Amino acid sequence: MMTRTGDEPMRNVLTSRIWIGAAVLALTTATIIDAQGPTPPAGGRGGQQPTTPPAGGGRARGGVMGAGPGDAPYVDAALADKGKATWAAECINCHGTQARGTDNGPNLTRSLVVLRDRYGSELGPFLKKGHKMQSGGSATALADDQIVNLAHFLRQRVNDSFRGSPLFQAQNVLTGEAKAGEAYFKGEGKCATCHTATALNLAGIGGRLEPIDIQQRFLFPGGGRGGARGRGGPASSASAVKVTVTPASGESVTGVLLQMDDFNVSLRDASGAYRTFKRGPGIKIVKDDPLAAHHALLDTITDKQMHDVVAYLETLK
Repeated sequence: MMTRTGDEPMRNVLTSRIWIGAAVLALTTATIIDAQGPTPPAGGRGGQQPTTPPAGGGRARGGVMGAGPGDAPYVDAALADKGKATWAAECINCHGTQARGTDNGPNLTRSLVVLRDRYGSELGPFLKKGHKMQSGGSATALADDQIVNLAHFLRQRVNDSFRGSPLFQAQNVLTGEAKAGEAYFKGEGKCATCHTATALNLAGIGGRLEPIDIQQRFLFPGGGRGGARGRGGPASSASAVKVTVTPASGESVTGVLLQMDDFNVSLRDASGAYRTFKRGPGIKIVKDDPLAAHHALLDTITDKQMHDVVAYLETLK
């Protein structure tokens, strides 16, 4: 949910919808959500966040990453163009033209800071810590409007990595080393903790999917399109995101998470009933995402490791 124009955006606490399939870790974790709701971010002020799809912008696709905001932020093309100017002046040498990284800096299209950002809500605080820019100055010098513009530019780059984008071009992703991928899968990546070559959707995956689809489902697995608005999949899905709501007075209710924003949380309980709770003082919310480890992997796995794992999974035929 977005605030009115001119208000500071409040940070959405929901991790958003994620692609179908599962390829690596599925470690369950529980996260306690602050009952008071999110606090206004340091960046992203200035009333630039749109409340309707801006002309030429289009709806963002960042939410499908599994770690992005639940309301799928819009991209304002005009603000993204302004962000591009700042990007070229301060960021391009390290992170590349399309923000996909270089030898000097990481790929930001799968950075959790970027994927979770909503109009500077995550990017602003990160940059305000004093991130060094290519001009030699500190990112603390960036104005809030510049941060919002950069957020739109980066969200646009994320969107362009999806098949629905007119700029998307399928590339040969089968460039890794299968043996190195197997070593990572069974070792550092801890994938074998939950997955084997003959179980959990991996049996014959190399014969069923093209390498580019293996890569996408390896990095962004989940219930995908099966659940309400794509959040967590259907109740029968092993990847369904569960939530337990405990009101200030009354019994706890557990079910599949359908929607959570700054004001309400909705779920479908074991009986199939739809339940909605208003967030506020005294209410406790615990979210259980079985794919949390996959989301965390985005921030640690290198491009080489990613391609190595894909090369290994492609051999499972």
